[in-house]
Amino acid sequence: MEVHRVVSKYFNAAQIERLPLDLSAPRYEPSEPGSEARRIRYQRCRAATAIWNAADTRAGRLQALKNYQTENTLADTSVVELMGPFLNKTSNRLPLTEIEDALKQLGLHSEHNTVLSRSEKDKLDQEGYLNLGQLLNEEQLVQMRRRYDIAIERDGNKPENIGTRGIGRLIDTVVGPINSDGLLDSIFLHPRLLAAVRHILGTHFKFIGSNYHCALPGYGHQGIHADFLWGVKGAPLVVNAVWLIDGFTAENGATRVVPGTHRSGMHPTGDLVRGKPRDLNGSVEGEIKLTGAAGCCFVYNAHLWHGGTQNCTSKLRRAQHCFFGHSEIPSSTDVPHAIEKNVYSRMGQIERAILDIR
Repeated sequence: MEVHRVVSKYFNAAQIERLPLDLSAPRYEPSEPGSEARRIRYQRCRAATAIWNAADTRAGRLQALKNYQTENTLADTSVVELMGPFLNKTSNRLPLTEIEDALKQLGLHSEHNTVLSRSEKDKLDQEGYLNLGQLLNEEQLVQMRRRYDIAIERDGNKPENIGTRGIGRLIDTVVGPINSDGLLDSIFLHPRLLAAVRHILGTHFKFIGSNYHCALPGYGHQGIHADFLWGVKGAPLVVNAVWLIDGFTAENGATRVVPGTHRSGMHPTGDLVRGKPRDLNGSVEGEIKLTGAAGCCFVYNAHLWHGGTQNCTSKLRRAQHCFFGHSEIPSSTDVPHAIEKNVYSRMGQIERAILDIR
């Protein structure tokens, strides 16, 4: 197989020496855990889900966690460690009035703002995802691809960027040196994206992380998952946006989603199929693939069940992810530590409120 030069530049970052001969043969990375490991993960997720959904206040959930410890002589200590950071204190760095004021200046504070149409908001509520349209133009895309490709070759094999085999990855992209000139600012600041985040999370939210994710030919399959650690009923806590730096097709590793699962209060890890913990690598009834042109942005309630699919083409499938969370939950990125000085110096009051930094 002839390998395009730009694809080979990703080999080192993706921890491979060559592409597979059969790009469509199922390839799960990492391999599916054994039945015992799956059972332990299932039980841990079920316990955390029950504790969280037992109340709708921090005090009530802390009491549910204490009850779990008291009533279960063999209580899993990892459940306590897992939930502690979300229950013991709030994690917003700025007063909540900062993000409220920023949204007022952006015209997004009112739930009745018209940046998104009623039908778009309804789709987010009912199905859990929305294609915001082609928000990046061809000139931006060309520049972004060039910059990502250079950064992958230079930094993709650094420890912080190494992830799943067959994937080129860069962390903290929108706050890092790769965005020193603002090329990636739209990734976390586009008004339509912020309107969707505000609709899902309300007026108290913050940027919590970003990463560049490129599935190489023959790779990219992910087990079905949600971008939270347990199932959540009621008010959502996280939102993910995936920006299509290359178009997503049914063959090149488009994200699969299961519409409506964000309303179930269930996490796929804590789900049973015929009495056994779900095989996360398997297909899910009702799943669809999110396909669209390069430059589009899909935003989704990140409690929605989703996962990448295998890239069965000979080309790269580039995407940029951006994550938002409720203001009071921990961030996956330590933004004050990660932000590059030139990026920081460009940020005004509104941008800093979204990043939750002074």
